[in-house]
Amino acid sequence: MAEWLNKIKTVSSTKGESAPESAKSAGVGCLAVVIAIATILTFLIAFGLFRSGHWIMGSFALLFAAIGALTSVLLLWPQKPNRL
Repeated sequence: MAEWLNKIKTVSSTKGESAPESAKSAGVGCLAVVIAIATILTFLIAFGLFRSGHWIMGSFALLFAAIGALTSVLLLWPQKPNRL
């Protein structure tokens, strides 16, 4: 148990530049998936607002969903690795 806790402390104390590329890409991928799920739900909310006649709130929700979709695409786009 102490060895496991020691490994967690070692990983959490590393800086972003010294972390392995696979760990960085996994973290960015998880973030992009979470943002994509939130974007899909926001699109559904915007659709429901448009259907019920709330055009102004639906427009804001649609704008927020478009920004979320753009963020997801940019996060999933291959990043240039930081070669040391």
